Amino acid sequence: MLACCGESQEPTEIEPSGLFERARAKPEKTVVLVVGDSLSVSLADKLETVLDKNRCTLERLCREGGGLTRPELLDFPSGLKELLGRTTPDVVVFMIGANDAMPVTNGDAVRVPFDSPEWRTAYAGRVGSLIQMALAANPRAPVFWVGAPPMADRNLSSALRRVNAAQREACQGHPPCRFLDTWEIFSDAEDAYTSTALDLTGAQTPLRTADGVHLTDAGARRLCARVVSETSGVLPVPASKARDELFSALTDLTPVPLATASPPPPESRTGRHVVKRGETFAAIARTHGLSVEVLRRANRGVDPKKLRPGQALDIPASDAAP
Repeated sequence: MLACCGESQEPTEIEPSGLFERARAKPEKTVVLVVGDSLSVSLADKLETVLDKNRCTLERLCREGGGLTRPELLDFPSGLKELLGRTTPDVVVFMIGANDAMPVTNGDAVRVPFDSPEWRTAYAGRVGSLIQMALAANPRAPVFWVGAPPMADRNLSSALRRVNAAQREACQGHPPCRFLDTWEIFSDAEDAYTSTALDLTGAQTPLRTADGVHLTDAGARRLCARVVSETSGVLPVPASKARDELFSALTDLTPVPLATASPPPPESRTGRHVVKRGETFAAIARTHGLSVEVLRRANRGVDPKKLRPGQALDIPASDAAP
């Protein structure tokens, strides 16, 4: 109602809280850190396809040829210290060890032979140091150490059992850390290396590349699925088509002995290319004498427009090109 003439009316204050909702601060994203050698590159690449990008960020310290026995060549402790100086991880996944079946220097600066009793203690100490660095950055962060799978070279496989045992021991000495075994998913019923698995239709699927060390796309998915399933929901992986494809490589494939596996088709015999800064998908294809389409087929799930330095691509053998 309007005020009568001569009457004064106090202005009415309207509380803005009923009209506007205060902007809420966005929750911080979970930082997942992957640290390791070339096998960890495959793991990180597949993790990136299934992690919830709205809830987490993937950081990586992955180096081809990396290990803990030759710090003068690749110094993981220094690299990790630098990375932890600018980011605080909420989950840490290590996968280092495939290159570590060699002598190591102990705390007294003495080079310890790989086959000596002292080697396991000295190497476990190096593993423990990295775990401690991760926990010092965030004491509440779950830490996982992924063991190496078997290799085509029997001597290397035997040596990696010793490496894995030392890593397991180090994790037991640092209870927040869990050791994740991958041997079973890349070996046959006799616990021996195999490069091939059968899918539900009986068709053969290669898990390993021709060098007997690295992983095919199916092998990388199988590794990543094992890590995701063994981390008890710590990694934010929502339901998605990519997640289903990831787990199908774990649940729908059965490794078979090498003697029963026929040679893989030419396109499955691959090498590796580590992306350098500024390289494009087309340039990498030209470098290896391939068409872009052949390179794309060998790296399904990789966005050619979003290559990162250090990312590993599968390179088909030249006779696979059309």
